[in-house]
Amino acid sequence: MNFPQAFSQNFKELRWVLIKSFLILVAIFLLLFPFANEIYYFFAKPLLIQMQSVNASIISTKLTATFIVPFKITLFCAFLISLPLIFWQIWLFVSPGLYRKEKFFIFWALLISYILFIFGTLFVYSLVFPIIFNFFISMTPNEVDLMVDISTYLEMIITLFLAFGFAFQVPIILVTLVKFKWVRLKSIQKNRSFLIVIAFIFGAIFTPPDVISQILLALPMIILFELGVLIAKKITID
Repeated sequence: MNFPQAFSQNFKELRWVLIKSFLILVAIFLLLFPFANEIYYFFAKPLLIQMQSVNASIISTKLTATFIVPFKITLFCAFLISLPLIFWQIWLFVSPGLYRKEKFFIFWALLISYILFIFGTLFVYSLVFPIIFNFFISMTPNEVDLMVDISTYLEMIITLFLAFGFAFQVPIILVTLVKFKWVRLKSIQKNRSFLIVIAFIFGAIFTPPDVISQILLALPMIILFELGVLIAKKITID
């Protein structure tokens, strides 16, 4: 098979992989959509609990938001649930071209990456949300009636989910860089203080403008960085 034929065949296979991945996402979304309101309430619950102390409420300033927000949250959940199946479709496409050791490493790297992302979302939902919501609500002056817009709330929680999910990827990114010798471990250790600063900058960019949430994002990144260094050391020794 010459190069044009091989390229055409691979392109057709890749297109089919993308189509199947899209259909998987749509199918899971359609299964979840009848429960969109229940899913929305699950994500709004951490804020609603904290709001009880000041008799605050969630409002909608746009008529369409009462449909769009549950829709987007449900789509986000469908995406998270479908990721393993989408990864599997991609894996079936790329694995034939990999060596045995590469297959082993990449397969487990993708699996651990997904698990770390889920841990990141669970961390922000169970620990970060209650702390930052309580902080902001407790700072509300007595003369102010607190009302949170539903669309603004959606944007904030999705941003935090993605920020913490990606922050929890630090160990797997570090190990991958060292494994494939793209970066030397000694260089990473030498620039540890610089990377710690980056963690706090990342926290400042992707969290609300308060010190507490920035620290809650930066500290796990630093801890996971140190974990990644330990794992990378073992890999270089082996």
